[in-house]
Amino acid sequence: MPRFFLSKPYPALLWAILTLVSLSLRPLFPIDETRYAAVAWEMWHTGDFLVPHLNGETYSHKPPLLFWLIHLSWLIFGVNEWSLRLIAPLFSLAGLYLSQAVARLLWTEKGQIAQLTPLVLLGTYFWMVYGTLTMFDIMLSFFALLGIYAFLLLIRHGLSIKRWLLLGVAIGGGVLTKGPVILLHLLPFGLLSPWLLSSALSSYGKSRWYLGLLTAVLTGAAIVLCWAIPAGMAGGETYRKAIFLGQTSGRIVDSFAHKLPFWWYLQLLPLLLLPWVLIKPFWLGIKQFNQHDFGLRFCLVWAIPVLIAFSLVSGKRIHYLLPLMPALALTIAWLLAYCADVDWRRVHWVIAAIFALTGLVLLILPWSHVIPVPPLITGLSPLWGGLLLLNACILAIVCPKNAVSAVNYICIAAIASALILCAGFFQMQSYRFDTAPAAQKIAELMAKQQPIAFVGGKYHGQFHFAGRLTQSIKLLVNQDELLAFMQQNPNGIVLVEHKENAGLPETAVSYRYPFKSHQVSFVACRSLIANPALISQLKPA
Repeated sequence: MPRFFLSKPYPALLWAILTLVSLSLRPLFPIDETRYAAVAWEMWHTGDFLVPHLNGETYSHKPPLLFWLIHLSWLIFGVNEWSLRLIAPLFSLAGLYLSQAVARLLWTEKGQIAQLTPLVLLGTYFWMVYGTLTMFDIMLSFFALLGIYAFLLLIRHGLSIKRWLLLGVAIGGGVLTKGPVILLHLLPFGLLSPWLLSSALSSYGKSRWYLGLLTAVLTGAAIVLCWAIPAGMAGGETYRKAIFLGQTSGRIVDSFAHKLPFWWYLQLLPLLLLPWVLIKPFWLGIKQFNQHDFGLRFCLVWAIPVLIAFSLVSGKRIHYLLPLMPALALTIAWLLAYCADVDWRRVHWVIAAIFALTGLVLLILPWSHVIPVPPLITGLSPLWGGLLLLNACILAIVCPKNAVSAVNYICIAAIASALILCAGFFQMQSYRFDTAPAAQKIAELMAKQQPIAFVGGKYHGQFHFAGRLTQSIKLLVNQDELLAFMQQNPNGIVLVEHKENAGLPETAVSYRYPFKSHQVSFVACRSLIANPALISQLKPA
């Protein structure tokens, strides 16, 4: 068994608390989590494990690895929600220990960095939040880290075929997770390291290195083609073009969504590194930056080209940077471990003060009649502000003796604060994100053979898994399609997502459910046929 799985289970215990409490506080989050659960459910229900489908249509936006892992969990435990929600967090846990393994290889003489790295990574709010979401980015982060680990083994222990094959497995797993974007995380390092880490690779020769890199890429491609070729044949021409050409090129060349300026990621970096940017040793460690340290150079060659590449791509989302978090956590761990002349007994006081101030505001705000209370926290219980204040007090009175104990305390307090804020938010807003009531009503109507349609064409599968729907919901994108559906299905139901003040009369609505900041109303076709003037009021949000 690899050495990094034999380390102390303390990070695993903190991960378990974070994961289990977080998942118990909230439902599957629309629209991403509910959409991926819907795709997995539809594949399971239809028995088509080759081509993903969503609402009866081929789903080419993501490869199938996450869905396959969900199916594996259902094969073992039966169809349920909790096992599918644990898959991404398990990749987060694996990433913690794999980052520790990378730290051990980078700094063999400084074991403290390996102790700090998983706690720094787990205690970072950015990793904490996405590590509990059923999305593809935490899985992609694991495969990117596995590829970096393979590179490090090659540098430290020689260019063996089994290590190049490990890199190929990382590439293949990454492509099956989220498409060719894994190459953007690994190829820059593979191409640049013979030049930027030349002292470590001088004995191997550039030609051998690049030949091995080509072997790894071809291995990854072979793994992916084992799925992509039969899936492309089974899914039809449109699906085939989408999985072979459209998945990544559309985002990079034309950026069909999320267009933002090149400096957008740079301005967010301090937020991504919370809470560690709030402690003094982080900044003191930067002053002691050692450009001759191999581990630091390794992390820079890993992270900077990827950050530049993603900054040049016009389509940007904050979670695209998640695979870079292990590199940043390793760098922070180095900064803290090599920071000299620090009084570790006080480094956490700024964080404790921020927690205390936030807790005090949340404690007082619900009782305030002077300060306007934002609608988002109307009805907030003072309990959560009190717990956050208590968390701050406990953090303030602990007395760490060194970097490891300080990071331990800060990591625990950060996790506690995240869970308290999560509990407070979902105490008030959970019903707005829970699609189960509306989904179960749709399932009941479908069981009675009532056709269901969604007005506006923006259905993302949010009701399919929660309702275990076995039929598609027809999408109506314009008024002509709505009129045709009404005439053909007079006993049908039309779903419309609208703002709360949309003005639909209560008499026209059969059922109404909250959905995020809007509402979803069920309108009977018979009502629309009897009162055609209502059709003009069906304006999707």
